[in-house]
Amino acid sequence: MGPLEPPVVVRRTRGRAAGGGVVKGGDVALYLRAGLQFAALTCPLLHPNDDSTEVCGVPLLGDRPLTIINLYRPPIRATDLDTRMDNFDPSALPADNHTLLVGDFNAHCPMWDHGCDAADAVGARVAAWLGSVGWTTLNSGEPTHVSYRNGSQTAPDLIACSDDLARRATWHLVPDLGSDHLPMVAQVATSNHGSRCIRKPRWSFKKADWAAFQAECEAAFEEAEPSLSTQELSTLFVSVLHQASVHHIPRGARADPKLWALDPELRETIAERREARRLLRRDDPPSKARWVEAKRRAASVERRVTQAHFRDFVGTTLNKPASLGKVAKILKKWEGAPDDHRPGEAMEDGDRLLVTDAQKASAFNRTYAHVSRQVRDPKLDRAAQRAARQHSRCAACEDTRTGCCGAFSMEELVSQLRRCQLRKSPGPDELSAEHLKHLGPIARGALLRLINLSWLEGVVPQEWRRAVIVPIPKSGKDKRKIASYRPIALTSHIAKLMERLVLARLTFITDQLKTIPPEQVGFREKRSVEDNLGRLIQEVQDGWNRPRSRRLHTPDGQPAQKFVLLAFDFSRAYDTVDHRLLRARLLDQGLPRGFVRWVWQFLRDRRACVKLNGTRSSERIYRAGLPQGSVLAPTLFLLWSAPLVASLRSVPGVSPFMYADDTAALCAGNDITTAKRRAQRAADALVHWARQSKMLVAGEKTQLLVLSQSAADAADCAIKVDGKLVPAADRLKLLGVTLDRLLHFGAHCRSLHSRVRPRTQQLRKLTGRSWGLEERQLRAVASGYVGGALLHAAAAWLPATPQSHVELLEREMREAARTITGCPLSTPAHAVMAEAGLMPVAARRDVLAAKLLARAHALPEGDPLRAVAEGGPPSRLKTVTGWRGVGHDTWRAAGIVLPIEPLLPARAPPWEVAACPHVTFSLDIGALRRDAPPDELHQAAQRHLASLPQQAIWVWTDGSADAGVRSGGAGAFVEWPDGVTDELRVPAGQLCSSFRAEMVALRVALNHLRDHPHQPSAPITICSDSQSALATLREGPASQKTLLGAAIWTELAALAGNERADQIAKEAAALPQAAVPVDVATANRAAVRLARDRTIAAWPEGWYRTLMGNRLPPPAATGDRSSAVDVHQLRAGHWSGSRQYLHRIGRNPSDDCRQCPDTDCAAGLCTVCREEADTPRHFFFRCPALMGWRLRSASDRAPA
Repeated sequence: MGPLEPPVVVRRTRGRAAGGGVVKGGDVALYLRAGLQFAALTCPLLHPNDDSTEVCGVPLLGDRPLTIINLYRPPIRATDLDTRMDNFDPSALPADNHTLLVGDFNAHCPMWDHGCDAADAVGARVAAWLGSVGWTTLNSGEPTHVSYRNGSQTAPDLIACSDDLARRATWHLVPDLGSDHLPMVAQVATSNHGSRCIRKPRWSFKKADWAAFQAECEAAFEEAEPSLSTQELSTLFVSVLHQASVHHIPRGARADPKLWALDPELRETIAERREARRLLRRDDPPSKARWVEAKRRAASVERRVTQAHFRDFVGTTLNKPASLGKVAKILKKWEGAPDDHRPGEAMEDGDRLLVTDAQKASAFNRTYAHVSRQVRDPKLDRAAQRAARQHSRCAACEDTRTGCCGAFSMEELVSQLRRCQLRKSPGPDELSAEHLKHLGPIARGALLRLINLSWLEGVVPQEWRRAVIVPIPKSGKDKRKIASYRPIALTSHIAKLMERLVLARLTFITDQLKTIPPEQVGFREKRSVEDNLGRLIQEVQDGWNRPRSRRLHTPDGQPAQKFVLLAFDFSRAYDTVDHRLLRARLLDQGLPRGFVRWVWQFLRDRRACVKLNGTRSSERIYRAGLPQGSVLAPTLFLLWSAPLVASLRSVPGVSPFMYADDTAALCAGNDITTAKRRAQRAADALVHWARQSKMLVAGEKTQLLVLSQSAADAADCAIKVDGKLVPAADRLKLLGVTLDRLLHFGAHCRSLHSRVRPRTQQLRKLTGRSWGLEERQLRAVASGYVGGALLHAAAAWLPATPQSHVELLEREMREAARTITGCPLSTPAHAVMAEAGLMPVAARRDVLAAKLLARAHALPEGDPLRAVAEGGPPSRLKTVTGWRGVGHDTWRAAGIVLPIEPLLPARAPPWEVAACPHVTFSLDIGALRRDAPPDELHQAAQRHLASLPQQAIWVWTDGSADAGVRSGGAGAFVEWPDGVTDELRVPAGQLCSSFRAEMVALRVALNHLRDHPHQPSAPITICSDSQSALATLREGPASQKTLLGAAIWTELAALAGNERADQIAKEAAALPQAAVPVDVATANRAAVRLARDRTIAAWPEGWYRTLMGNRLPPPAATGDRSSAVDVHQLRAGHWSGSRQYLHRIGRNPSDDCRQCPDTDCAAGLCTVCREEADTPRHFFFRCPALMGWRLRSASDRAPA
C-alpha cells in the first residue's frame, strides 16, 4: 500500500461460526507509514474467556511513546442462530496515559453517540470502564455508521484515551470509502520525528553519455604517473571513474509511488454515492434505497474498472518477452504468504530492544563480525604456521613469476570483462560493471596495470577488501530476530573482475591437480544436484538388488545391503573459515605460492559495514570467513572442504556426497547393525574434521534415515553427532528432495503437489478467455514456474517413483496446460497436453533418465557417478527401478550407443591463450532485403567472395544429417593455390545434428591443413554455409562449451566450390558410424524425439488422432487470445463456443427445445450454413461457408 508498512494483522480463528456458517469479515489490521519505529504488542489484551473480540496493537517508539490498539467486537445477538457468548471485558485493556484505543465496539452510549437516548448493555459497560480509569472519548457525537436495515445513523465506533492525551488530540470524520462506516481520523501531537524514508540513488546507465565518459577517463589516465603504487593507482582509478560518472551519467533515486488516478466514471459514481449518503434520512425510505443503489453501482464500476486496468497491464506491459522476469516476480509475490517484513518494527538482540535503523545495523554488524572472529587454537595455529614456512618457494614457477604465476594479459582481461554481469548492485566504491565495460584502451591499460601490480606484488588495495553487507530476511523466519537474516556482501566490481581473472587460472590448476574430489559437485562446471542424488539413489538400489545372503558369514558388500543415510549441517560454514588454516591447506594441495599469497592478502583485514533501510553502521574487521557474494569464495570453500571427503571415504562402506557445504554420507552394511556402526564412525570422522578446521556441526539439525526393504530395520536407530542424539526419521530432505525408506518418493510428490497447486492458481490470474498473456509467454512461464518446481533434480528420483505418485504431478501439468490453452476441464488429457506443447511427466521421466545416463558416461574416468552408470548388479527386485535402467531402455529404443563424447573440453591454459588477430569472421555478405530472391543472394555472395584474396587456400566445408538428426557426415573440399584439390570425408555419428556435422567438417578441414602445410605463408579462406557454427566460434576459445569448439579453436590458433563440399558431406554420411562418439546434447534430443513419438502413439483413437495424425499440433498463429483459445478448443474437440455443445448442457435453449443431446436439433445448427451441428468436425472439414477461412488459416489447423 504505497509508502505504508505491511499490516500488523490479527485474523479470526475462534468462535466465529454463527448458525453453522462462517461470519463474514471481522479481521483487524494496523497500517503504519514507512519510517516509523514500532513494536508489536505480545501481551494479552482480552479476557481469557473472550473468544469473539479481535484486537491488535503497536507501540510507536520514541521520546514520547504512543500505543495504538485496534479493536473489533462483533455484534452478538441473543437469537437461536447466534450461540456465541459476549465475554468482552474492557477492564482487560491497558489504560495508561500513552495508549489510544480505536475500533468498532458495536456499543452505543450518549457519551459518544448523540443520536442515542440510552446506553445499551455493552455501551454502559464501556462507559463505566472509561469513567473508572479516567479516560474520555474523542468522538464529537456525530454518527459513524448507517444501518442497511432501516437507514438509521449511529456511532458504534469510538476513539478513547486518557484526559492528558486527549488535550493534544483532535478527531474528525472524512468521506466514506464505500463501507457503511465512515472513517475516523485522530491526530495526536507527539515529539517523534516525522517518518523518514532514505531512497537509494542509482546510476541511470540508459541515459549515460558513454562517449564523453570514455573520453574523460582516457584523458585522465593518459596523464597518470607510471610510478604509482598499487594502493595509489587503485585510489586514482576509483576517483577518475567516479568523477567521470558524476559528469556524464545521471544519478538519482526513484520517488515514492503516487496514488493511481481514479477512472473518470469511477470518480463520478463515488461522488454520487457520497451525495446519496449525505441526503440519507431515517424518515425517508427512498433516500435509503437511493444510497444503497449508489453504493452498488460504485462497487460494480470499481470492480469493472479495476479489472480493465489489470487486464490492460497484463496485455501490454507483461505481454513482452523481456517481461518474463517481471511476470515471475509477480507470481512469486502472489504465491507467498503475506509479507511480514516490516522495516520499522523493533528487533531483538538478546535482551536488547533495537528501535532505530542505526541500532539495528550496528547489531547486525556486531553479530556477523563475532561469527567471523578468529578462533584461537594454539596447537592448530602453530601447525598452520609451520606448513606455511615449509612452502617457501613456488613449485609452479620457482619464484620467477612466469606461466600461471605471471602477469595477466589484455586478452584475459577482455575475456573476463565480457563475462561480468550487468545491472548488479555496486560495492562501497559505487562503481558497477557497466563503468568497466565502457572504458577505452588507455583506461583498460591502466586497469590491467593495477591488476598486475596487485597480482605480482601480492598487495590488495583496501577498496577491494571493503564490503557493504545487506541483511536479507530468510523465508518463514521471525523477522524480529537477528539470526533470521542472511548477510549478502556487496564488494567492489573492480575486485570482482580481479577475482574472475584469478579464478580462471585457479580452476584450470585445480582441474589439473585434481584437488577437488569428484564427490563434490557444488559450484562446478557441468555438475548439478542431480549428480549426487542420482548416484545416491542408484547405489542404494544396486545394494538392494544384490542376491540375498545364503551363508552365515558373507564377505562384506556381496549380499543385499542395508543403508543408513546421514545429512549433516554445519553452523555458519562460510563465515567461520579460518584464514591461516586455509592458507596452509591450499599450500599442502600444491597450489602455486603466488596464488596463495594473493588470496591471503585478499582475505586479511577485511572490513565491512551493514546497510539497513539506507542507514550504514560503522565498519568492523572480519578476521575469518569467506565474503558472501565473492567470486572466489565458492571455489575457495571447495578447496577448504576437500579433505572432508577423504575423511569420510576412509570409513569402510561409506560413500560421501557433497554439494558445497551440504554434506551427506551413505553407510552400507550386510546388516543394519553394521550400517549403524559405520554411520556412527562417519559422524565421528566428520566431527573430528570439523574440530580440526575450527568449524561447528549443528547436531540438532543432522538428519538420519534408514534405507531398507524391511521396516524393522528402522526401529530404534539413533547415533550421536557431537554429543547430541540423532534418531532416525521417516523421511529426510536432501538438496530439495524428500527421501523415504523405500525410495518411492510419495511424500516428495505430495509436497510438490501442495507447493505447485497455488502456482497454477496464480498463473490463471494472468489470463482469461479473451485477455491475458500470449500463448508463448504462458508456455515459458508455466515451463519454468510450474514445471521447474515439479522437475527439480527429477532425473534422479522420478524413474524410481511409482505411477500412482507420478499422477499427482501429472495433474498439475494438466492444470497448467489448461491455463495455457484455455481448454475446459472436459478436454481429454492427451489433447490438452499436446495443444499446450507440454510433455507428460511420465514421458519426461525417460528423457531425463537418458540424459543423466549420457552425462554420467561423459564424465572423466574415475568419477563415482560414471562408475555407477557403467556398473550395477542385475535387477532382482521387480518393483525397484532406477534412472540407469530406464536410461538404458530409452537408449536402446532411440538408437543411442556408446561412446559418449566427454562433457568437459580440454582447454588451453588461460595464461597461454593469446589473441588471434589473423583470424577474422564474416557472417554477412552485405546489406540485403529480407525477402531477396535467390538470384540476388547468389550474386551478392559472388561479389563478396571476389573481394577476398584469390591467391589463397580455399576450404569449403559442409555437414549433412538425415532429417537433421541422424546419419551425420562431414565433408571438406580444399583447393590449394596451385590448383591441387583434396576431398575429405568423415562420419559425424549415427545420431547427429546438422550443426554438429558442420562443426565436425570444420575440425576435419583444420586438421588437414595442420598436417599438410604445403604453403604455410598463403592466406586461408574457409567457407561454410552454417552461420550458427561460425557465430559459435566467433565467441573465442575461452567461450567454447563443447569439445568440438575447443578443438577447432586450438587448430585456428596454430594456423598462421560449396556444392562440391555438400556432395562430399552426403557421401561421408554413408561411412561406418559405430566408433563415432555421441555428445550429450545429441543423445538428449534423440531421447526427446523418442518420447514425443511414444506420446503421440499412445493417443487413443478418436477425433484428435483423426485430426492430427501422427504429428503434434502447430502453435496457434494468432496474437488474439480469444482466437487462440478457439483454435485450441476446436482442435481438441471441446469447443465452448459451439451452439450444439451449449444446447446439450442447457445453456442455449430454443423455443422448441430447452436441452437435448441430439446433433440434428435446430438449436445446435451452424449459424453460418444451417446444414448440421457446429461440431469441430463440421467447422474444420464440412462447413461450405468456411472454405475460404480454412485455406487462409491452414497453419492453425491440423497438419493432417
